[in-house]
Amino acid sequence: MLLAHAASAKPIEFDFVAPDNPMTRNPFARELWAEVTTPSGQKLTLPAYYAEGGLYAVRARPDERGTYRFGAVSETTLGVHATELVVSLVSAAEVQNPARTRLPSILRNPKDPRRFMRSDGVAFAPVGANLAWAPDDRPDRLNYYLGALPAFAHANLNWMRVWMAHWGGLNLDWLPADMGPSPKPGRFDERVAETWDKLLEAAEDNGVYIQVVLQHHGQFNTANDSNWAQNPWNAANPGGFLRSPVDFFTDPDARVISLVKYRYIVARWGWSPAVFAWELFNEVHWTDAIKQGHEADVARWHAEMATFIRSVDAYGHLVTTSTDNLRSPIYEKMDFYQPHLYAANLVAAARSFDPASDSLDRPVFYGEIGDDHQPVSAEVKKSGLNIVPPIWASIMGQGSLAAQPWNGWQLLEQHRLEELGAVFRFLVLSRLYAQTGLQPFSAVVECAERVPLKILGGQFWQRRAAPDFTYPVDGSEPIEAADVPAALAGPASSFSEGFPDHATYHLDLPRQTSVRVRVGALGPGVTGLRVSVDGHIEETHRWPGGAEAPVPSELTVSIGPGRHVLLIENPGPEWIEVPEIDLGLETSALASIGRRNDRFIAAWIWHRANLYALTPAAAVAGTVDLDNLAAGSWKVTWWDTLKGAASPSKLVEHHGGTLRLETPPISRDAAVVLTREE
Repeated sequence: MLLAHAASAKPIEFDFVAPDNPMTRNPFARELWAEVTTPSGQKLTLPAYYAEGGLYAVRARPDERGTYRFGAVSETTLGVHATELVVSLVSAAEVQNPARTRLPSILRNPKDPRRFMRSDGVAFAPVGANLAWAPDDRPDRLNYYLGALPAFAHANLNWMRVWMAHWGGLNLDWLPADMGPSPKPGRFDERVAETWDKLLEAAEDNGVYIQVVLQHHGQFNTANDSNWAQNPWNAANPGGFLRSPVDFFTDPDARVISLVKYRYIVARWGWSPAVFAWELFNEVHWTDAIKQGHEADVARWHAEMATFIRSVDAYGHLVTTSTDNLRSPIYEKMDFYQPHLYAANLVAAARSFDPASDSLDRPVFYGEIGDDHQPVSAEVKKSGLNIVPPIWASIMGQGSLAAQPWNGWQLLEQHRLEELGAVFRFLVLSRLYAQTGLQPFSAVVECAERVPLKILGGQFWQRRAAPDFTYPVDGSEPIEAADVPAALAGPASSFSEGFPDHATYHLDLPRQTSVRVRVGALGPGVTGLRVSVDGHIEETHRWPGGAEAPVPSELTVSIGPGRHVLLIENPGPEWIEVPEIDLGLETSALASIGRRNDRFIAAWIWHRANLYALTPAAAVAGTVDLDNLAAGSWKVTWWDTLKGAASPSKLVEHHGGTLRLETPPISRDAAVVLTREE
């Protein structure tokens, strides 16, 4: 095992009865604080929470051996005007703690703010998967997690993302039908809270950190995965008070109740080092507030909630949110960026961020990466074969952190967690994560087997600038391939929102060729596509709206040898899908991407035709051309990507320039690391 698993430690808890406060009838809304003195003499002022039955509780982290002592209790109103209280202590005033928690907490590295580290100083790279809720066919929701967490740990995975979703029985104030009526706004269900107690205890026991998602987009939108009609805060429902989902971010009552809820969450679970981060919102860009132009209100809400959480979280957990626009003011007070990725070409898109990660001031990784738009068969998706390869791609691009698969439940079902764990083992054992100054690259891989050379649609409805770059015809994989649009916007409103309606590719062709631009799905109205070469329109066509099988299904243009500019445009008015552009050339069946500096190279090599094949063709060996390699002794180590295991290393003496590195036979994919010896 690579992870230092920790035997779970219970929180240091003191229970007490507080005198009534005539100003509030809701015990959950009281701002009680308790002093706890640690064995080393440190005095902590911690938030207390209502623990049912008239009791309040305060929890401290058991990170020291020895005696913890209960001290003074005070109460504030809106965070100010502290008043000392005389309380009746129900538990003992002193607690002897025999063993401290062995799970370090996670923070940003102060020396490299774009990376994470553990509180013991060890670098931390999150690798895991989303397990947002238990599947619908698992009524015993807690046991699902109690089984999943050891499985994650056994596979050397250290991260899991879990939603406080009502249908999963994990929302404190919104219950599924089988648990009875939801509490009144501002009050919380003890059964749900006890589930989170046990879930986080199991997470700590297994060394798996949980990213706790406090809200999700469906609660406050009317279109995308909407749950607004059932939301207890919806004024259309008994006890509700919000007239519109947009009001959540500005309504004074919603603001206060949210503060009460987040204070309860921090007071009850802020002690736990197993909490990787508090995520304020899943995909907040899908809320009605954002779609109706109220981004400033949403940003102010995020800033206020993040500031408040930090004011009550004595243990300083990270705070984030998930939205795809990394330039959004919503991220101003977040500790790290958390975009999601549902692209057509995940291998290309997982390597790239907009803007580039080295221009960002905080860590960034894809918190969800899923196959919704990936052009593979239903059988492949069911098998889970396509889930992990894009994760390998994600560590071979601009960023240093792995993307996190959305389909965690599928990895469990298909017994593929070990394949994801191989990524973690490679990151750690190859020392890839320890490197600095690495730049993405793609080397040409020469082999006898050839496949058609295609420009594949990458982003699917991502707000990106229309691409304009040179597409290589030598078989290398440019980082810009991530920005190839799989769908071209039609309506002017979509283009003004940042969706591309054209793409420009510079080509240097070795011979005369026929370029075929394939057409996929069409918008509901009249749809068009125009293909130009060197500024001259060569082909154009319009299709009736909603055609299931476009005829023609591709536009073909003939282009001579030499340098040319290929322009693909959507003249509108509806959107159109362009899944691929076949350049009419062939290239090597093996492709390569990686990251390098002058002393360290890591590369991932895959078979273009076999990577997602249920029954792969024969393995192929080839030669990787690594250019501009410094002279010296280079240690070469090939890695098994299914097991995360290294083959015996070989030493290569290189005289400088291009190194032609022979690969082993590759069926689907492999990885290689080169390090220059002193």
